[in-house]
Amino acid sequence: MLKLPLCPYCGARFFYREIRKARHGTNGVCPHCGKTFRVYGRAGKMILYLISAVLLVGLNFFLISIPAMNLLFLLSVTALGVAAVRLLVPYTVRYGPL
Repeated sequence: MLKLPLCPYCGARFFYREIRKARHGTNGVCPHCGKTFRVYGRAGKMILYLISAVLLVGLNFFLISIPAMNLLFLLSVTALGVAAVRLLVPYTVRYGPL
């Protein structure tokens, strides 16, 4: 499920930073073969955000039941969870022929 996308024409694998640059547009260009392709990924990104939100809320409810838990620790756990999810977003992008 979570893997870096391939060029639909030449099959070349893209690097993480190339995907982060091209994820905002609807079209991209392969640096290997030079052909234009379509960028898909909204559904995968929304599913990733939904699953992570449910897991983070559940984790926070579990942690808040601990008597000695403070708000700063809960905030840091949530911030680390959000940062981890942001790092996984390029793995949900898919490329297709134009």
